[in-house]
Amino acid sequence: MATTILIVEDDPHVVTLLTELLGQEGYTVEVATDGLVGLLKLRTAAVDAVLLDVMMPDVDGTRMLRQLLEEHEGHLPVPVVVVTGSPDGARTCRELLGEDRVVEKPFDPAVLLDRLRGVLAAEEAS
Repeated sequence: MATTILIVEDDPHVVTLLTELLGQEGYTVEVATDGLVGLLKLRTAAVDAVLLDVMMPDVDGTRMLRQLLEEHEGHLPVPVVVVTGSPDGARTCRELLGEDRVVEKPFDPAVLLDRLRGVLAAEEAS
């Protein structure tokens, strides 16, 4: 069964880039264009990991992370890699998740894939 990645991102160009990149690697992709839809998809779809933007309308990525951590007693239900162009958002997410869970835009696709593979492998090992 293919690994499913939820992309939570409001920029259609980034969504297209990530969808193509992940598809080439054999991943199945779900998309949410804001954090509220992302939260709903996490509750209703079989998702193995999340690529999460910070700056989004309605529920932003930082708020989504905090809500997930609160709902799951300090743990995330699936691995999350934050992909952001916001230095402040990146700093906050590093504090919440750690250095290896944040990739800043513009990003190197190879680095993003390495981070994603790393969090999936860590999840599988635990």
